[in-house]
Amino acid sequence: MDLFTLLAVILGLSALFSYINERLLHLETTIGLMLLALGFSLLAAILNAFGAIELIDAQRRLVAQLDLGDTLLKGVLCFMLFAGSVNVKLKLLAEEKWLIGSLAIGGTLVAWLLIGGMLWGVASLFGLGVSPIYFFLFGALIAPTDPIAALAILGKAGLPDRLEAIISGESLFNDGVGVVLFTMCLAIAIAPVQPTFGEAILLFLREVLGGIALGLCAAVLMNWMLHRSEDYGTQLLASLGIIALSYSLAEYIEVSGPIASVVTGLIIGNFARPKMADTVRARFDTFWHGIDEILNAMLFVLIGLNIVLLHPVEDFPAAITAIIVCLIARAISVHIPIALLRRTSVLTTEGFGLTKLLTWGGLRGGLALALALSIPAAPEKAGVLYMTYAVVAFSIIVQGLTISRFFKPEALARLIGK
Repeated sequence: MDLFTLLAVILGLSALFSYINERLLHLETTIGLMLLALGFSLLAAILNAFGAIELIDAQRRLVAQLDLGDTLLKGVLCFMLFAGSVNVKLKLLAEEKWLIGSLAIGGTLVAWLLIGGMLWGVASLFGLGVSPIYFFLFGALIAPTDPIAALAILGKAGLPDRLEAIISGESLFNDGVGVVLFTMCLAIAIAPVQPTFGEAILLFLREVLGGIALGLCAAVLMNWMLHRSEDYGTQLLASLGIIALSYSLAEYIEVSGPIASVVTGLIIGNFARPKMADTVRARFDTFWHGIDEILNAMLFVLIGLNIVLLHPVEDFPAAITAIIVCLIARAISVHIPIALLRRTSVLTTEGFGLTKLLTWGGLRGGLALALALSIPAAPEKAGVLYMTYAVVAFSIIVQGLTISRFFKPEALARLIGK
């Protein structure tokens, strides 16, 4: 199947599922799309089992050809991160900088260690001969909350501005931290010569600091071009081209592309965008909002279709264990920085309520699944992939559907008040 046909099929399914969701299900769009894609996969499996139609094999070929790992990590992630971060207010991020920074870095590191350690302990208890590094590899890809899922789902849940800034800010920045941890663990898992602790720290710093520097450079260049052009098409091409080229350059010089895209979006959204004329800004926002909506729809449909790569019956206990471990690790990893900040009086909000919200609001999405799919062929890959899919599906469907019901806007407004 050629590339155009692949894209046509995914776009067609996305449009169909979106229409069905709007007319019948009335769910948040991304959740509805994923559920309908899962239902489509189940229907294909049932029809295949009864010999009615060989649809499941065609779906497997589709998913294999339009690989989610390559499509997201090397294709559209930069555009989605830029579109998500361009509307985030730096003023609100600055007000919560200590909490966001401690959650994005310290919280992610703690969650990574807890997830890897607890799964290793469970595997040892049951005598499973799995290399420990693969548990920490899973911990690295699943520890950070996903910015795409968080911005798509929680942004529409009626959160107060400060809470939305905390959740979106953490998810935008811990994403880069998680990718760096994943890169380190993957290097240890597949490299014939293991990197030293010092080399791992240098890799971490290079990825993070290099990503920030590259994002600043891209933002300066984009700002210069946007304000020296009066043609709408040229402005859009400038934004698209600079984001794509900076992300590609990040891979070439081995720094964090996701962090670079987020930094560029924050700078453009807070400094260049407000200086645009009202009509230009409106068209610019409409364009990037449309890009974000389309790519999100296609991504969540792909997540639902990717279930054909899994073997649910074989790995069901691992899936349940992974979900429980990830929730426990998330709760501990957000409670620690909140408790420390409350002791220093930097944070005066009610700690237990904020911990509950950030635990249940810590959504995982397509980025985690894309990282799992990018792992080279190994006996442990199937288990990592299934655990990742289970946590992502639980996060989007169960947590995403219930967060607005568990946490009412009035209570949230009181929760974050200083």
